[in-house]
Amino acid sequence: MKLATMRFKGVSWRHNPRELSFTCEKYINEKGSPHGTSYICGNGRKNLRIKGRGELFGADCHKQFAKLFDLFRGGGSGILSIAKLSPVFAEFESLKITAEPKPDLLEYEFVFREVMDKKHADKPVVCVLEDGECLWDISYKYGTAIEDLLELNPEFKRPDETFSGKTVKLC
Repeated sequence: MKLATMRFKGVSWRHNPRELSFTCEKYINEKGSPHGTSYICGNGRKNLRIKGRGELFGADCHKQFAKLFDLFRGGGSGILSIAKLSPVFAEFESLKITAEPKPDLLEYEFVFREVMDKKHADKPVVCVLEDGECLWDISYKYGTAIEDLLELNPEFKRPDETFSGKTVKLC
């Protein structure tokens, strides 16, 4: 079984990051009352922050980093897909080399920030998986629950498997 590698705006990482962390917080206000008590009021959540670190390795590791750096410099929001997780619409916030680069090894870290105002277009009935896409990507892209996609497409055993060129039923 081949798991999907991390992707942003159609660019795939050759190897998934070694570490990932997710930070999601809420806006919370504490309100006092004239009777000496207080209550908590939730005012929604802040944008998810996704941090990771890993290594690019091989004779072309510097070219791999240059590809990520071009993606970072290009700016703009896009779909961030990470194996075993639901895709998110995000902005590439930072990219950093964390150790002295070697000819065949480059250590790096990155940060993505969720963009919460993504609107989905009208859904088509089917779609075709592009290179490296999995059901999680389709779930996010078309706003269809992953459980529904798995039920409609029983040939998929796991939502993070890639099947380029395969037709997926959406409804």
